[in-house]
Amino acid sequence: MELIGLYTVHKHDKGTDNSAYPVHSHSSYEILMMIKGEGSVMIGDTEYALDRRRAALIFDGETHGLIPNGKPFEFLAVQFIPRVSEDAALDIPLQTLRTSCGGAGGAVYEIGEQVYPAVVSCMRRICDERADTDTGMYFTYVKAILYELLHNSSSVAGVTVRKKNAADAKTILLNAVTDYIGSNLDTISDLSFIESVFHYSNSHVNKIFRSHLGVSVWEYVTLKRLDLAYNLLSDGYDAKTAALNSGFGDYSVFYKSFVRHFGKSPSKIKHERK
Repeated sequence: MELIGLYTVHKHDKGTDNSAYPVHSHSSYEILMMIKGEGSVMIGDTEYALDRRRAALIFDGETHGLIPNGKPFEFLAVQFIPRVSEDAALDIPLQTLRTSCGGAGGAVYEIGEQVYPAVVSCMRRICDERADTDTGMYFTYVKAILYELLHNSSSVAGVTVRKKNAADAKTILLNAVTDYIGSNLDTISDLSFIESVFHYSNSHVNKIFRSHLGVSVWEYVTLKRLDLAYNLLSDGYDAKTAALNSGFGDYSVFYKSFVRHFGKSPSKIKHERK
């Protein structure tokens, strides 16, 4: 589901590779929970175990990705831009949590047993409810989750898997391109934007994407479009409208890509989510 300043993902029962939620970055904050199964989450250069009662909070601009460990699994993700909520109270827990991370790009928290069901309930309401016009309500749920992370959770140690160079020009370019793709997902028709916007060759940026994300630029665009289409179908859109609004100009291409990626037809997803 996508609202102004709020984007959600709810996925389950897929394979074991990280294409379920590939490494990426965006200009919004994110809360990520694995509510069935187990796995790990990469935040920058650190890998954290992510299973029941744990939630990841990722700050804006940080590279991250989910690695499921077997199946069945189910995860919920909420991306949000605080300033859109126009609620100054949202900034207080965010800034406190960010300060406690000591400059890291995010953290994983173990949630107290008594409040865990309430946190999951808030995540499900944000991801699955359909009152698209009431953005304020969703941000109220976000604020409630942040409160529990701050007051009824403890941070979990991670393992550094590679040294991070903050001045790495390739990482900066990768983040900029993924941000642009996220903001223009439904209008990108080819890769000409790489040269016109960023003044780099397609081959150069494709090498960076393959090295960091394991996919080409166009494969990344397609994965993000499929994620958006899945959420639109879950919101009740018909398949052709979901395809068009996700940037697929050719329905047959969309259909084949969707079935190959999710293992189900678009119409089946729509009916399952009713």
